[in-house]
Parts: sequence; structure tokens; C-alpha cells
Amino acid sequence: MYAGHAALALLAKAKRPRVPVALLVPIAFAPDWIEWIADALGHHDRAISHSLVSVGIGASLTALIYWLTTRQPADAAVVWLTYVSHWPADFITGLKPTWPGGPMVGLRLYTHPVWDALLECALVVACWLAYRRTLAAPTRRRAILLLIPLGLIAMQIMFEAVQYGRVEG
Repeated sequence: MYAGHAALALLAKAKRPRVPVALLVPIAFAPDWIEWIADALGHHDRAISHSLVSVGIGASLTALIYWLTTRQPADAAVVWLTYVSHWPADFITGLKPTWPGGPMVGLRLYTHPVWDALLECALVVACWLAYRRTLAAPTRRRAILLLIPLGLIAMQIMFEAVQYGRVEG
């Protein structure tokens, strides 16, 4: 999942407008950030970043920090759900670890780039529409808001092109 993570952050923002989207988007990508940092440090074990255990721990720590900072339990729950959404979204597109030493599972939609692109682009549009409805009427009418879904869709298509090269090559 690529653009879909950002889309899910927009959906979370639609549900809890007080939570900054600038916080929700990095939280939606947190397991990927952890994976990239672990890889840079020479630890190439996806269980560190993407297992159910690590996602649960990361989501709980992130939500706890948010709750301690804001004292808003419903907002902290949305922060937790945004982080946790990473695993089921990745389950659809890839192959993910369940727990350290456990099986790898997933639907591997990345092996079908056209279907993956269609699913993620549809998710982007649906989540963007939910987010857009939460904005004030004058803001909703601004054409610049179209840059959000169009930018995410463009990034998804570029990602698919790179992925397709890896799958086919």
C-alpha cells in the first residue's frame, strides 16, 4: 500500500478533525519509516516494523503519547487506528509478517499492478471525498483541493511503475 496509507490518514482526519493531518499521515506510514531506519542500521527483519506485534506496540505507544499530550481519548483512539490501519492495508497489497518467527501472509496485490492501482486510487478518492465533506463550504469549492487526490494518484501510478519493473524484472 502506498497512496492508500495517506488516504486512510485523510479518512481519520475526517472522523476526528482536531487531529492534525500533518500528524496522521506520518503515523499512517510509521511501520515503513521504522523499516527504512532499521534497514539503514543493517537490521533487515520486517518483523521489527511490520509484524502484528510491532504494529500493536507502535500504535499503542503513539496513541498513549498523543493522549498524554492532548487528554483527548477519542482522538488518541483515531491515532491508534490510523497506525494499526497500516497492517491490514499492507496485507492486501503485499506479504507481511504476523509475529517474529511467524508466517508471512498477504494477498500480494502488488503482483497485479493494474488491480492494485485501481484499488488504491479508488481508496484515495473515497477517503478524499470523506475528508472534503468536513471542510467549510468555501474551502470545499477551491480547485486547489483537487491537488490532494490528483497528487496521491500520480504518486501511486509512479509507485506502480517502479513496482511493476521489480515484479516483471
